[in-house]
Amino acid sequence: MVGVRIDDLIEAFSADLADDPGTSPRTAEFYVADLREFAHFLEERDVTDIEGVGVGAVMEFRNHLLGGNRKRFTVYRKDAAVRRFLDWVRTSTEAELDFDPIEPMHQPLDQRIVFLEEDEVNQLLSFPLNTRDDARDAAVIRLMLDTGVTVSEIRALLKSDVDLEAAQINLGGPGSHLAPRVRRLSEETVEALRNYLKLREDETPELIVARAARPVTTSKTLQNAIWKRCDQVGMWRVSPMNLRHTFAIRLLRRGASLNELKEALGVRDTSNIGVYKKFL
Repeated sequence: MVGVRIDDLIEAFSADLADDPGTSPRTAEFYVADLREFAHFLEERDVTDIEGVGVGAVMEFRNHLLGGNRKRFTVYRKDAAVRRFLDWVRTSTEAELDFDPIEPMHQPLDQRIVFLEEDEVNQLLSFPLNTRDDARDAAVIRLMLDTGVTVSEIRALLKSDVDLEAAQINLGGPGSHLAPRVRRLSEETVEALRNYLKLREDETPELIVARAARPVTTSKTLQNAIWKRCDQVGMWRVSPMNLRHTFAIRLLRRGASLNELKEALGVRDTSNIGVYKKFL
């Protein structure tokens, strides 16, 4: 196909987003507005067809965004919208796009991947297990290291999502922005969960609870719990994203491909996976 207009592809992509249950209407609205800004930027440079879009044009748009007085979150979202759109064009249309948006020179803005080496993992998990809160935090940390689960997913997990006999867990359930997936659990994680659940005397269906057996209402609760353990064992404050990165790097070091990592993380597109390419 020759001479496919960018504006026409944006309209088609907009319809695709509207049909995607994993994309909220609000996100779709922002993405389409971001892409129209991208199209206007290209049109000012006499580029109206997708065949005229190359890595150079995309990087120029990124530099344009970074040079403006915009919040970093806004810049990141616009960059992500462009990458998702171009990946959709490349994989879901007959338009001729001669580069892969996952390439190293076209990665997410935050290039710094901070993860834990094995000695740091051991240090983080070295706090004593004397109370139910200790057991809970150990279970949470091991779950994140074992499966790459996010804090928002952990908050939504139910006891019924875990099969300790089969050593597996169902992630990405209804309402999650991540894709459904089943992950295996290590013996250590199974044991940590058994220990935690044994100390629970409540009937609350959530797998992980806050004080008084109430559901964990904010992600900050789990973030603070992890920081408390970091302070306790004398190490730098690890974020949930650091633990998710650690899961990803471990998987790649065991020989997984980027596509396998995408599936394991529950990511619905490739836009946030290419940043790991340097670890292959």
